[in-house]
Amino acid sequence: MYSHQGKHGTFCLLPGITKRWGNNVVYGAIFLLQDFDFYSRILDAYHICSMSTLLKNHQYDIHHRVEVKVIPIFFDTLDEFARIKYKESGDAIQVQTYIGNKNHPKIKQRIRQVKANSYRIIDGVDKKHFKELFGEVTN
Repeated sequence: MYSHQGKHGTFCLLPGITKRWGNNVVYGAIFLLQDFDFYSRILDAYHICSMSTLLKNHQYDIHHRVEVKVIPIFFDTLDEFARIKYKESGDAIQVQTYIGNKNHPKIKQRIRQVKANSYRIIDGVDKKHFKELFGEVTN
């Protein structure tokens, strides 16, 4: 997981693209979309992805939408999550996710810069946004 330019959001890469150091687990949220065809177009536009219009990921997209297997976790407090006292569902499920396009110049620049350590999120969670999202769900 890396931060975007100016620390405005984050992006993930598929395993095997970069050096294996830090946490190789990425934590996030799973959203169920009732009308996937409609909302996928909005999300693709937000993430600058061509999947919904071209039915494939374009080489110049900033993000690619791909299907990955994830294991849902459940916890009641952020303290439980921070102490890794969450419960896993056990079964992996397929979800759509947005991955940084390793061929896009801006993404490539974030990965290959000499000082890339400052852009790499090694604990696997975007703390600020994760706390905001958890606050929205629990209130």
